[in-house]
Amino acid sequence: MLLSKEWAKSLMGYNTISDRIVSIRIAAKPWNVTFIQAYAPTNQASELEKEAFYTCLQDVYRNSPRQDVIIVAGVMNAKIGEGAPIGKHALGERNESE
Repeated sequence: MLLSKEWAKSLMGYNTISDRIVSIRIAAKPWNVTFIQAYAPTNQASELEKEAFYTCLQDVYRNSPRQDVIIVAGVMNAKIGEGAPIGKHALGERNESE
């Protein structure tokens, strides 16, 4: 994650969970903010690898301070095709990660 100089001064800590998940905690008002950045495995990964990733992500979320604003962001590797919520301008076909 990249932080501006101003935000870097408010960094309370970070936790590198894996090569796919990192979290940082920022001191803010009225509530602190926990950002969880995640990069999900693609469909070429084994089911075991995908399940382990989502279990880990869920654990990180659950262990984040409840009083914080928690933001989960990243690439979840879902493809959304025609007829999807984003409308007729979507490309390709849906995959099972939707």
